[in-house]
Amino acid sequence: MTSSSQGAVQLYEITYLGTGREPEVRTVEVGEVAAVIEHAGEHGMQILVRPCTRPPQEPDTRKED
Repeated sequence: MTSSSQGAVQLYEITYLGTGREPEVRTVEVGEVAAVIEHAGEHGMQILVRPCTRPPQEPDTRKED
């Protein structure tokens, strides 16, 4: 059994370069990386692709008193 079959999904951080003062960053699953690269190439966009070293933070659902 591999780690992917255990429910672990590898995430990648995509940084769109040259999109303004603050670059746009999004997180995608491994299966989406090729499509993001293809889309960027078709539109002349530069991107930086790197594996996520930490999972995305989930919103805090706790209620403060």
